[in-house]
Amino acid sequence: MLDVRRLRVLLAVSEHGGVAAAARALTFTPPAVSQHIAALERQLGVPLVDRSGRTARLTAAGHRLAGHARQVLADLEAAEADMAQLGGDLRGTIAVGTVPTLGMTVLPAAMATLRATAPGVDLRIRECEPEEGLPALARGDLDVVLAGEYSLTPNRSPAHIERIDLFTEALLIAVPSDHAVHGPDVDLAELRDERWISPAVGSSCETILLRSCALAGYEPHVVAHCGDFAVATALVEAGHGITLLPSIAVPGSREDVRLLGIRQPGVHRTLYAAIRQGTRQHPLVNCLLDVVTTTAQHYAKRGRRSCPA
Repeated sequence: MLDVRRLRVLLAVSEHGGVAAAARALTFTPPAVSQHIAALERQLGVPLVDRSGRTARLTAAGHRLAGHARQVLADLEAAEADMAQLGGDLRGTIAVGTVPTLGMTVLPAAMATLRATAPGVDLRIRECEPEEGLPALARGDLDVVLAGEYSLTPNRSPAHIERIDLFTEALLIAVPSDHAVHGPDVDLAELRDERWISPAVGSSCETILLRSCALAGYEPHVVAHCGDFAVATALVEAGHGITLLPSIAVPGSREDVRLLGIRQPGVHRTLYAAIRQGTRQHPLVNCLLDVVTTTAQHYAKRGRRSCPA
């Protein structure tokens, strides 16, 4: 029996044009991809990849098996969808990846609705950034990913991933309440001499801070890195610096912190759900998406401050 995970890897090689590109899309190492392909070759007794050139590409047999893999995986999705609604009640488990801000706001509220409307549906949740979640979705390890994309850091989605935008929110600057800039809005150029509490190293939120400040003509003076927006805001409250954060990440009332909108450069974040193409017809996935999109509208108004039209 052919292994489904190996078939997904083979299909990624076909769709991305080679082993190295498939490895990047799946966040595997090229040797790991090659090992999956080699296992299929040993099982079938035919070469699936031509390794004679600089780029390892599928052979005719490899392309033929990739076509079968595409159909097999689609049939498996259809079978799961059919089984999920036997007896008229939705039952089953959905694997969900989420960024922390949606995991603290939209997802818990959606789960409360889901428990009332579809108690037989269970969620298996993983906190992850899009850089990890989208490849996991493409590999079949996750069924739905809740993520965000910053305006200056657009990402190319993996092949056969469908994106459903939820809402767009403004980015804000948290400063101490006695800060010299009184707002309510500010140009980033006015903050060139500030101490910055940067988002986590390597995160897309850190990237947008660096790119936004570069557009304003300077490199921010970073005195701390923090992946938790609540902790970063607490550091602002303590007078350690200022920080950039999305609107829905704004913590509860803090008397010693003020929030400023950003006039220039205009920056924002779009929150979205991602699924594999063709899985929208799966009743469990469709049910979760309906609940998430409805719930997200309650948070949309909170994120529209200074947001582009």
